[in-house]
Amino acid sequence: MMHDRPMKKELTLKHSKYFEGNIQLRNPKPEVVQWIKNRTLKDNKALIVKETLVTNGVDLYFSDQHYMQALGKKLRERWPGEYKVSYTLHTVSHVTSKELYRVTILFRMLKFNVGDVIHVDDSSVQVLRIGKQVLTRNTKSGKKKRWKITELERFIEEIRG
Repeated sequence: MMHDRPMKKELTLKHSKYFEGNIQLRNPKPEVVQWIKNRTLKDNKALIVKETLVTNGVDLYFSDQHYMQALGKKLRERWPGEYKVSYTLHTVSHVTSKELYRVTILFRMLKFNVGDVIHVDDSSVQVLRIGKQVLTRNTKSGKKKRWKITELERFIEEIRG
């Protein structure tokens, strides 16, 4: 008895410029962009219909916003970064009278990772955990402190600048 492999479903677009949302990657590492492309190809649930290079990153446009949102959550779990989702009213369906939205996911990669030591004023702190806030430990006193992501990134900018 021969086992037939299920064939991959051929994905199609409603028209050539059709998209339901986009992921804006800012300060991305090349492996992040490649991971998104490979994952989308492997999952075969949506298409990346357009890729636009911008000053500090890339915008990827997707044919399915629900797949894109699920992919965005996996992206957030895998790499530390700022993650924001916004919805824009695109049109109203002339068939169902439903409002149709386009989704934009902004993912800004951080300039630091867990384990990095950041020089803050006259001391140094080690990054312990990254979530909505960053948990650090002072390398000398051992005292823990929570920071807003933007606060710590400002210290990194001052050092590099």
